[in-house]
Amino acid sequence: MNGKTDRVRACHGFTLIEMMISMAILSVLFLLVYGTFSATFKASEHMESEADDYRLARLGIYHLAKDLSMFHVGDPVVSTGSEASPLIFIGEDRIRLAEGGELPNDLLQFTSVSHGRTMRDAPESDQVTVSYYLQEKRLIQEAILSNGRVVTQEIGEPLNGLNFRYLDPDGRTWIDEWDALEKKNRPPLAIEVEFYLKKEKGEVRRFKTWVDFPVGARL
Repeated sequence: MNGKTDRVRACHGFTLIEMMISMAILSVLFLLVYGTFSATFKASEHMESEADDYRLARLGIYHLAKDLSMFHVGDPVVSTGSEASPLIFIGEDRIRLAEGGELPNDLLQFTSVSHGRTMRDAPESDQVTVSYYLQEKRLIQEAILSNGRVVTQEIGEPLNGLNFRYLDPDGRTWIDEWDALEKKNRPPLAIEVEFYLKKEKGEVRRFKTWVDFPVGARL
């Protein structure tokens, strides 16, 4: 009789309390694993966002520095469609209304010999009028070729603000705008570039650097 009772007891499954304890342990383990993966995912997203910001700033500076390094004094074709003028370098100080305030929306335009012809005997020269500006939070590089053709390149997005300042030939004063005609056809000694990037929580990140002007261009 005792042997039969022992066999019946051996066939019993888990009790309700044991099941509840097991479920509680599994739930805790699941929450720990989920928390770890969630924190890792958020950290990865943050690092990717940071990398994108630095990539955009680095790419914009690269293109601007390349074009400025081949600055050329000439008679460019102005993008407004007017006749050619003795303009060689213009920096317009502009702003745009944004959520909660104003952001810089500057324009920079100058002549360069940075254009490379992609086709043999193309009816254009390497001289080009280059403009940098924002268009719907996109950093735009516009090139007007010697034959009047306009080539537009989107460097990156989203960029909320673009600010330029110019170092006066006196070597001490930074000014917000530049007109080569008023400066006796002289370019600045250097250009300060500042990118504004607005993040999801509303804060604005700024990337600032400056680019030396070619020594040969300081007439």
